[in-house]
Amino acid sequence: MNIKTLISFTLIFLGVYSLQSQQQTDSITKELNRIQENSNLVGFAVAIVNKDSIVYSKGFGYSNKEQQIPYTTKTVQPIASISKTLLGMALMKAHEMEILDLDDKINDHLPFTIQNPFYPNKPITIRQLADHTSSILDTEHYNKIYIFKDKIPPFHENLPQKTKQEVQKEVDLLNGNQMMSASNFIKNQYCTDGKWYSSNSFSNTVPGSTYKYSNMGANIAAYIIAQASGMEYTEFLQEHILNPLQMESSGWASETHQLENVSTLYWYGYPIPAYEFITYGDGGFMTNIEDFSQYLMAVMKGNNGESNILKASSYKEMLSQPASKEFKKNVFWTIDDEKIGHSGNDPGIISHAYFLREGSHGIIVFVNTSEVENDMISVRDIYRTLLKHMR
Repeated sequence: MNIKTLISFTLIFLGVYSLQSQQQTDSITKELNRIQENSNLVGFAVAIVNKDSIVYSKGFGYSNKEQQIPYTTKTVQPIASISKTLLGMALMKAHEMEILDLDDKINDHLPFTIQNPFYPNKPITIRQLADHTSSILDTEHYNKIYIFKDKIPPFHENLPQKTKQEVQKEVDLLNGNQMMSASNFIKNQYCTDGKWYSSNSFSNTVPGSTYKYSNMGANIAAYIIAQASGMEYTEFLQEHILNPLQMESSGWASETHQLENVSTLYWYGYPIPAYEFITYGDGGFMTNIEDFSQYLMAVMKGNNGESNILKASSYKEMLSQPASKEFKKNVFWTIDDEKIGHSGNDPGIISHAYFLREGSHGIIVFVNTSEVENDMISVRDIYRTLLKHMR
């Protein structure tokens, strides 16, 4: 084959590939548009990524329905419990820096003592926090963690009678929350002199023996990173993860840290005020599809044996199969036979981010709506549409 024939063949091949790629993109967009139009979701954005690039990304619906502001790939919103994956990364970075070990006893790093009253001689370790086997439970006081910028309006008055009373009770509770330090929030629940302390804050199981998802276990782990590093947890994340990945539109919103292009959140179909968390480990991280795609791509590269913001050996430890099939997490990542990642749910938020264990692609879905009719079914349909097109 002479050089001219080779060039012609290559151009034809690239043209066919480009056409097929565009047809696939159009097909995905058409299907997701249909889901958005037939759902009660106000807005969302999605991405399909491989370890080297964003294959597909697009926003649908509105980031602010009242002002008709479109939801785009640059729209920023909280991603709920997917935030815990960054906590896992931070723990591994702290381990690399030799300021803590995952098998350290948590009380070696805390300025106060936490122990399971049913097994006071069985120390709780950082690894047990990270695997959700610590025996530390979320209690009825956990919802005090949400601090709303303004009072949530009485939208519950417009809800059906069967849900009105329950939602009103939840809204009243959230409107009464007050900011406090992370250390006090932890001590009040898990130290014997805490004002909310109860033995019911712990399970009657030996630490390390039983899986039980624990948001507060994550918050204790983030607090330990702050104690070990001498930095605020958010500063540690900024320096060691966000800055290296150039995630300039991401972080935790606060009075002193404002983010742009932030979506309004819709709860039970109604807009609610912005909120922040007392603690940072379990949720509240804010980002957009573009920034988070860069993050997930870095983790996928790490899973393939490449070093970047973590060493390849750290990725291998963090993303390996849990010790038991009954343990569903490893260093705060959900890991099963098919996929690795996490999902999240908070008022006005549904989120998913996973990549295939045996494949080269990942899926991200950020939604600014929750607790509306068929919300989870719609999100499932979005996820399945993306999954179908990435295989």
